[in-house]
Amino acid sequence: MIEVLDNPEVPGSSIIEARSNLSMSLDRLAGFFLFLSAITLLVALWPLILGLWPVVVIAVIHLLIVGWCLRLAWRGNWARERLLVGPDDLVVEHYDLRRSSRRSWPTAWVRIEIVKAAFGDSRVLVRCKGDEQQIGAFLPVNERLELARALKDSLKAHSAWQANGD
Repeated sequence: MIEVLDNPEVPGSSIIEARSNLSMSLDRLAGFFLFLSAITLLVALWPLILGLWPVVVIAVIHLLIVGWCLRLAWRGNWARERLLVGPDDLVVEHYDLRRSSRRSWPTAWVRIEIVKAAFGDSRVLVRCKGDEQQIGAFLPVNERLELARALKDSLKAHSAWQANGD
C-alpha cells in the first residue's frame, strides 16, 4: 500500500510510505487461529471421550506447528519503507523483521529507474553518483510502479534532471 503525505515539519517536502500488503492484521490472524484451534479440539473431543487420548496429543502438536507456521508467515512478510523527500535530500528508511536501514542522498542528483527483469517483473532503483538502492522489493509489481511514479512526482520540484525531460 502506497501513501503520499505532505511533511508538515518541512515546507515543500513530502513523505511516501510503502507498506506490505498483509491481507490479515495480527489481531485477525490470532482470531482465525483461535477459531481453528477450537474446531480442531472439538473434533478431537469425541476420540478423547472414547479413551483415545493420543488423538488429542496429536491435535495439540498439530496446532502448535500450525501456529508457529502462521507466525513465521506473518512476520516474514511484514515490511515498510518510508521515503522523506525534502528540498535538500531524499532519505529512504527501510524496516522489516530482520533489519532497519536509513540512507540519504542529495535530492537534486537522485534518479529513479525502473529495471525490467525476467517474467514481467520490474525493480525500482534509486541511483545517485554511482550508488543505488532497490526500493519496494516487498510490494507487488503494480504497487512498485506506483511507488516509482509517486517518488518521481515528489522529486520533480527538486531535481536537477528536469532539463533532460526525466
